[in-house]
Amino acid sequence: MNARLLFLIGTIHWFLFASGHSIIVDIDFVLGMHSPLGPKVLPDGDLVRETLISNTWDFGWLGVANPHRALSGFSIWLGVSAFFFGLINAVIGLSRKLPRELFYRLTVINALAYAVLTVFAFVCWIKAPQLNGVVGTVVFALAAGLMMREQKRDS
Repeated sequence: MNARLLFLIGTIHWFLFASGHSIIVDIDFVLGMHSPLGPKVLPDGDLVRETLISNTWDFGWLGVANPHRALSGFSIWLGVSAFFFGLINAVIGLSRKLPRELFYRLTVINALAYAVLTVFAFVCWIKAPQLNGVVGTVVFALAAGLMMREQKRDS
């Protein structure tokens, strides 16, 4: 298998991650918090909504917010960041003029980013991101390994 093809598969995976996160978490949970029915992903949506809205977090000089707003902002930021990470990868990955060493470094950065997401998912016991993180890490790690092998063979 070609390392560039694996890289592009990993890039598509970033887009799928961003889309899945945005649909499942941001639309259902965050926007569902404001609907009279509450979020559909939680069996006790009313309890969660009241708890998140009625408490406050003090971020010092950054200000005060309730947990719902703080987590919503982070959640939306995560989905948007994953989308733009995929977009940057797509633009760079489709460029044939990028030196092999820089392409290799970008692939390693992607593998490390997915590894960090995987660790967070396992620490927080979130099932879907655990699988997502493992797949993303493996795809980019395999691409990096193939690039190393190609570089050794060519030199």
